[in-house]
Amino acid sequence: MWLTAVYYDGRQARPHPVTLCVEGDKLLLQGRDIVRREELNGLKIPPPLGSTPRLILFADGGRCEVADRQGFAEMLQDAGNSAVAGMENSWWYALAALLLTLSLLAVVYLFGLPYAARVVADRVPVYLLERMDNQFFASLDQTLLMPSKLAEERRHTLQDGLRRLVLPPGEDRPAHIEFRGSPTLGANAFALPGGSVLVLDDLVNLASNDQEILAVLAHEMGHVHEKHALRQMLQASVVGLAMAWYIGDVSSLLAVAPTVLLQTRYSRDFERRADAFAAELLRANGIPVSRLADILEKLEAAHQTAAPKQPVESVEALDYLSSHPNTEERIKRLRGQ
Repeated sequence: MWLTAVYYDGRQARPHPVTLCVEGDKLLLQGRDIVRREELNGLKIPPPLGSTPRLILFADGGRCEVADRQGFAEMLQDAGNSAVAGMENSWWYALAALLLTLSLLAVVYLFGLPYAARVVADRVPVYLLERMDNQFFASLDQTLLMPSKLAEERRHTLQDGLRRLVLPPGEDRPAHIEFRGSPTLGANAFALPGGSVLVLDDLVNLASNDQEILAVLAHEMGHVHEKHALRQMLQASVVGLAMAWYIGDVSSLLAVAPTVLLQTRYSRDFERRADAFAAELLRANGIPVSRLADILEKLEAAHQTAAPKQPVESVEALDYLSSHPNTEERIKRLRGQ
């Protein structure tokens, strides 16, 4: 039984009209200047997919497309050879192996990397943490950050307020607080991998009182306590270095690492833990937990004013998919404490 087909040699996109048939345990393919005789068990035949032509895949990258789906099925059935069934089965095995590999990669990414990052973060020496933060500021002071315009007395007042906080036994304060201005980053504060805390001028100007600023610092101290920034950087480094190795350019990855760190959002669990740490610290120092909720409301209002309004459906989708918890959810939880 001969069928017409279109053959591609895997080297050029030019189609070749051919005819083919099964003889014993071999596939015979003939066309102008083309003759192939291949063992059936060396071929792959993907399962039928909709109304598309049936495919025959050769080990050297060539392929055949057979438009007569019914005739092709009958040809395979008439061949009555176990190797024919093996060709179709091998495709399913390959697909199953691919799905298994992707599943394992997902498990490693979602569970293995976070666990490994947590273990490694506890073993990074202090001197290396200090170098990380110094590198962070050296890089971003030339791009996104500028010197703070806050009066020196104002900065000292906030630093003194942080130093006066009564901390849990054995708890360390941030390595140091750095004040900067940034028209790009706006009202914000960041805990860095080395334990430093970056506070931007717009956040200080947005707050109604020093207790709101201390509440934000307490939240960032929660990130420092849990080493969230360091753990996220370690996770991102593994993925980023793997991609850089693949594309052959590690230097560009290292150059943009500080910027990527600023744009990376914490997971919902990380934010909840930092909020819980802040709430406990504020209560221990006689500061209402509502101060953190108050400044979060101001930040939310400022961000909504700066960004165009989105449809409700879009906001809900972002809340569900985003790794950063919805601000309203955090405010409700804090006011309930």
